[in-house]
Amino acid sequence: MHHRLRRSVPALTALGLTAGAAVLTAPAAQAAPDCGRAPVQYSVDGGTHWTNNAAMPGPAGTVQVRLAGEPAAGCDYHVSLASYATQGATWATSGHHTQLGRATTTLNRAHYRDALDVSGHLPPCFGELALYSGDGSYDGSDSDNPLPLYPGEPYSGLAIATWNGGAACASPTPTPSTTPTATPTLTPTPTSTPTTARPTTATSTATTPAPIAPTTPTATTPAPALPTATTTPTAATTASPTATATAAPALAATGADNGTLTALAIGAVALATTGGAVLYTARRRTTRS
Repeated sequence: MHHRLRRSVPALTALGLTAGAAVLTAPAAQAAPDCGRAPVQYSVDGGTHWTNNAAMPGPAGTVQVRLAGEPAAGCDYHVSLASYATQGATWATSGHHTQLGRATTTLNRAHYRDALDVSGHLPPCFGELALYSGDGSYDGSDSDNPLPLYPGEPYSGLAIATWNGGAACASPTPTPSTTPTATPTLTPTPTSTPTTARPTTATSTATTPAPIAPTTPTATTPAPALPTATTTPTAATTASPTATATAAPALAATGADNGTLTALAIGAVALATTGGAVLYTARRRTTRS
């Protein structure tokens, strides 16, 4: 029996060493790698400058991301970029969020750099951009993906960088119901000017000759000089009043100027009367003598 124990000791020793080695190596083979939080850097200028600043410098539509350092073997890091429309320019005044777009990538040893593009979904007014670890959508679709709402955020502890800003949307310009007519009324339409018609009337009146009234001879027309008392009457002188007196009606019948004929007739009558008086006086003197 003693002899049998001696032969069993080496075998038991070998079995114990084998079992102990298996127990010691088993936990190491089954344990998952400790990846931790993704050591991510980002660039908003196409990879020229890299940073891990928590405040994104502007509303970049395309963000380059990369793993900083050597990632652990077997580790995958999900990184997302989401764009939101908000109600204010700061996180404290952002109010209700509406997700406009999202992009996600997976980084590891084999794929340590990529680009996230939401350039077609940037906020037009107030907005927010969020670069965070993980592949959650956070679009308000369900309880596991709530929208951001101040003061809490669904990616709290996962945020890599964020941006809040923008301006209020401009109010739409009201469309006028009728076509403005201000421009046509500013230019006066030429019409007939009253001052133009007045000279025409005045000219028409001035150019119409007024009828000239016939001149009526007055008593101031000088009469022919009377012969003196010393003039000796002759037969021709005696016959003159008769010839002159009968000539006046004939001249008036010719249609000559009435004023001139009247003056001549008066002169002729006066001459005839004077001649008759002279002739009568001369005859009385002759009779007395």
